[in-house]
Amino acid sequence: MAESYLDRPEDDNTPKAHPAYNRGKLASTVYFLKLIKGAVSGTDVGDGQIASPQIEAARRAILHMTNALEHASGKSTYLSKQSEEALEKARTELGKINV
Repeated sequence: MAESYLDRPEDDNTPKAHPAYNRGKLASTVYFLKLIKGAVSGTDVGDGQIASPQIEAARRAILHMTNALEHASGKSTYLSKQSEEALEKARTELGKINV
């Protein structure tokens, strides 16, 4: 087998990276984008847990912020309009994520 097809970790994230590395990098990026989209759109209600502590922490942070904005936007306070606008803008931006 040609050496160009051997896994060489030192080549990861370089132009010489193994094709499987690039596929894995793309797959993990798509997964993370879906996770963010679900947390902001409301389809992820916070059940369960992601195996990676770092990804779970990011998911929880986004869920906490989304829940706080939803709660604040439903109140009759000064910040309710800004909270509602922030949620609307965030959800509009989600339309740009096509995964």
